[in-house]
Amino acid sequence: MPNVTINGKSIDVPKGTPIIRAAAMLGFNIPHFCYHPALSSPANCRMCLVEVEKARKLEPSCYLKCTDGMVVHTESAKVIAARRSVMEFILVNHPVDCPICDQAGECKLQDYYMAYDHKPSRLNTQKNAKVKVYPIGPHVVYDGERCILCTRCIRFCDEVTATSELTVAERGDRSYIRAFPGKELDNPYSMNVTDICPVGALTTRDFRFKCRVWLMSSTDSVCTGCSRGCNVHMEHFQGQVQRYRPRFNRDVNEYWMCDVGRLSYKELHTDRNLQVHVKGQSEISWPRAARQIAEQLKQLRASGKAPALVVSAQASSESLWAARAFAESVLGTDQIYWTGKADGDADELLIRSDKNPNRAGVEIVFGADLLANDARRLLSDLNDGRVSGLWVMGSAFPFGDSDMARLVQLAAALPFVALQSAHRGALADVASVILPAATHAEQEGTFVNGDGHVQSFYRAFEPAGVALPDWQIFQRISRAAGLAIKVDTLTAIQADLYAAAGE
Repeated sequence: MPNVTINGKSIDVPKGTPIIRAAAMLGFNIPHFCYHPALSSPANCRMCLVEVEKARKLEPSCYLKCTDGMVVHTESAKVIAARRSVMEFILVNHPVDCPICDQAGECKLQDYYMAYDHKPSRLNTQKNAKVKVYPIGPHVVYDGERCILCTRCIRFCDEVTATSELTVAERGDRSYIRAFPGKELDNPYSMNVTDICPVGALTTRDFRFKCRVWLMSSTDSVCTGCSRGCNVHMEHFQGQVQRYRPRFNRDVNEYWMCDVGRLSYKELHTDRNLQVHVKGQSEISWPRAARQIAEQLKQLRASGKAPALVVSAQASSESLWAARAFAESVLGTDQIYWTGKADGDADELLIRSDKNPNRAGVEIVFGADLLANDARRLLSDLNDGRVSGLWVMGSAFPFGDSDMARLVQLAAALPFVALQSAHRGALADVASVILPAATHAEQEGTFVNGDGHVQSFYRAFEPAGVALPDWQIFQRISRAAGLAIKVDTLTAIQADLYAAAGE
């Protein structure tokens, strides 16, 4: 392994490691625009130039590989002077519109200007105007005046999605990014170019002028769009998720996520259950509702009509574990089904056909045999009169309009239907009990993705209305029934769950 010395510190690095990465391993941050660790390195921005002893000129640290005995200086007088010159060159035609730019607050050009240039322009002529607010694709808007031609977006489309929609048109200071004639930036991962754009040239239509980045808080979470479970930054303001951004995880999604998953945050705030409803009583308190529901469940058990439990592959593993204990101790039933969203499209990059984040969690908690008791089996058993009542987690069912209408019709004929869900869904109109559950943005928990990776997500903000995490709902009902189940804390549930899974 080559040994390289950077700013007086030595490190052994794998052969082929670029200087910029070796410097990062030592804690030295070399400024850059065109470099991205998941893309090729064209060395075209020249911002990452460093001084290598015995070299005749400054070298691009994103391109030059470490060799044994190499000595590098990343903050010498020559390097600082070069960075200032590069910044001045980049800013020659750049508009001074930071106050209205969506990238303000997370723009590398802003950061490096303050660190290296920090002086007014010497240009006395009018700046070269370029295209503004150009819809380069259905989800992405391009502002040519802000573009610094780092070509990250082009390389992403060439090397990651292999769709090659983008190129550089024209020459010199009139160059700009454009789609090839007859094409637009419309691949399933198109909005990733806005994440890797170091300036405000590429923005998403969804987030454009929506919320200033310094107003938002960011919480580590997991995308629920499919069983891949892409790691995300859930960015929110005043109890509302404003956007998802991909969070690096080498084993799951690396630096990327699909457009459908990125926009799935909108479902969190749609058609919410916010209040408890029991037997037509709206906005009833949790304690009172728990007592009434517990009494009704006792009567149903005594008459031999215990309701079946329907768990959701959209729920956390902790909620599923509490649901199993609830079915055994409180419902007194072994009639359990599972449901979730219908399968959909898939590809070889990230998107999985299974559109549920925790189908693997259902299998771990309830066993592989339960997977045969899916929503189709539930509909069949309802139709044959083998179900006397329902306790349903979640509102997602893999049905079209006709099958969903049939499910609602059959459920309406039952004496007891409890809907424990964050969203109303079709069953809300026939449910005798509605219990508002928290979304994954409003609680902590884990999902198990399709490859078996256990992934944690965290509460971003307080639950809306009187919603509670599923495990707390089960806890309240069981206590009111005098049938305590071991779900006192999330930590206790996780300890039992991990022990059962052999971890």
